[in-house]
Amino acid sequence: MGLSAPADPDHRPLPDLIDTFERAAIAAGQAIMAARAAGASVSFKSDMTPVTQADKAAEAIILARLTEQFPGVPVVAEEMAEDGKCPTCTEASYFLVDALDGTGDFIAGRNEFTVNVALIRDLKPVAGVVYAPALGRIWSGAGLKAHSGAVDELGEIRDRREIRTRALPKTPVALVSLSHREPETEAWLDLLPPHKTTHIGSSLKFCLVAEGKADVYPRLVCLHQWDIAAGDAVLRAAGGVTLDLDGVPLEYGVDNADFGCGRFVCWGRHPDLPKARRRG
Repeated sequence: MGLSAPADPDHRPLPDLIDTFERAAIAAGQAIMAARAAGASVSFKSDMTPVTQADKAAEAIILARLTEQFPGVPVVAEEMAEDGKCPTCTEASYFLVDALDGTGDFIAGRNEFTVNVALIRDLKPVAGVVYAPALGRIWSGAGLKAHSGAVDELGEIRDRREIRTRALPKTPVALVSLSHREPETEAWLDLLPPHKTTHIGSSLKFCLVAEGKADVYPRLVCLHQWDIAAGDAVLRAAGGVTLDLDGVPLEYGVDNADFGCGRFVCWGRHPDLPKARRRG
């Protein structure tokens, strides 16, 4: 009988860890699409943001998979936090999960929503998967390698390829939120050289920068760490960086019981634009 894989994610080979994340994300995505077909009901959380049956069903699937594979490793997830059930993460490693990022896009019938699973180790997102079930696309990143692929109707990943960020072109592409127009972000973008701006929802922005289809993504309003951890892991593995407004790499789980995160800017390549980077 062969030895079973260790339960500690820090000792699991990165390809095995990514496979676990991908399987969980795809199963959650299937539940989301089934809920969409059935007409998921909408309610509102304490902060008046929407939540659906799809959010809860998808999160339950991911939590079950992670706790089965990694018993005892803390998991911080969006709907769990809303219910006041988040663990206190004093460990060096834990999981961050946003089972349905872009609930507003999901409710509106748009396809730019994602499933997000990440491992945080020593304050950094070291492995992550982002899955867009309505688009049939998946992205993963761990260590120094990131990949994208297509997911077929059976939930199998096809056409997997390695992705890298691109050098900043003469006319860079900046990504901003599809549903949240922020004056602070618009003012920050005014400091960039001539550029194109594209509006897109959810953590897809990280993925487009990671695969060299865009160059910068500023977010100058506070989010939660589960919103960005998986996309940030993909971006970093593809050669990108996520910096705070002082130009310091963003850290996770730092003196922050509610797992909020400050303002940040994602770059495909480390920038030499200090004025723009430090705009606050």
